[in-house]
Amino acid sequence: MLDPGSKAGRIAATIRSRIVSGVYAPGSSLPAERVLAEGLGVARNTVRAALDSLARDGFVRHEGRRGTVVNSAFGGGADATFLLVSPAVEEHSPSLLTPEAMALIGNTLCACSGSNIQFHFQAMPPEGARELVRIVHGARLAGVLLVECSEPAVLEALHDEGIPHVVINQEQDMPGPATRVDFWQIGRHAAEFLLDLGHRRLGVLSGPSDRHLYGRMVAGFRDRLAEAGGSLRPEHVAHVKSCSEAARSAALQLLSRPDRPTAVFCTRDVRAYGAYLAARDLGLRVPEDLSLVGYDDITWPGEGRQFLTTFPEPARELGTSAIHMLISWIRTGIVPEDVIICPELVIRRSAAPCSEEGDADDGNR
Repeated sequence: MLDPGSKAGRIAATIRSRIVSGVYAPGSSLPAERVLAEGLGVARNTVRAALDSLARDGFVRHEGRRGTVVNSAFGGGADATFLLVSPAVEEHSPSLLTPEAMALIGNTLCACSGSNIQFHFQAMPPEGARELVRIVHGARLAGVLLVECSEPAVLEALHDEGIPHVVINQEQDMPGPATRVDFWQIGRHAAEFLLDLGHRRLGVLSGPSDRHLYGRMVAGFRDRLAEAGGSLRPEHVAHVKSCSEAARSAALQLLSRPDRPTAVFCTRDVRAYGAYLAARDLGLRVPEDLSLVGYDDITWPGEGRQFLTTFPEPARELGTSAIHMLISWIRTGIVPEDVIICPELVIRRSAAPCSEEGDADDGNR
């Protein structure tokens, strides 16, 4: 498996993104290795390693004189019917979907438009693994796509039964195969962006500390600060659930401190909205007095999300890549490697250079 942070891993991610977005159409030949290497500014052996990885994951195939050809993930006829499993929502009806789950499901379904792929849609059954396996065998389904998954027993049961399966957007520290977001790199990039704007008193409004994705984001954020000679003060970090009112309450305490942060990284956009409301309550202007950076580009309520500088959750690539992986497994019998994606920061109006005199020399030390 390629390290996503390596040159070959980054080149594979770039080419995969072009395939998923339609720049390289199914059935078309990719540019020659030499052309790709020159265009991407790397050596040919780096491109070759990236293409070999994409071939193992079913995105492309090598065809002699034709070179490297883009696979169509969506062939296979009427028997290409999958079980699409949505996550159960805590304290709610299992039929209720979060905005993130709706984005992932919607983009996965759109990626199959015009194909012969069909889906049985199922919320995670209360009975769990045993019932899921019964459904797959009873309906003779080809494989399973799970939108996120927090139940190891389910993945173990599918594995033990030899049922091809892929988790779309695995946010837990659990084995694949899965498509994943590189949360550690997101945290690093958020810190680097804010440091480049001159901010040194930085804060984080994160989720529950026992959730893997939030731990990885905060760890990446700390890591980049440490490289710059700073640190993240414990009093500048708050852990709250994905709720704007909870985030607002935590942010009010954080921003009322005499040494308040001049910039806050929020691990969900709904937390950034709570921080925005708290800043307004305290008479602070965003971005003049407080810069905000979020993650997901989904949960800021209403059209106001176009204001927030954020890392969009790459829902289309997460879903489409999962389909490629699942069909590759079915066709080849080889369990695919995880696909790890790091979205680019979308810069909007919620972050600006630090205007507080002396902050650049203060630091989180």
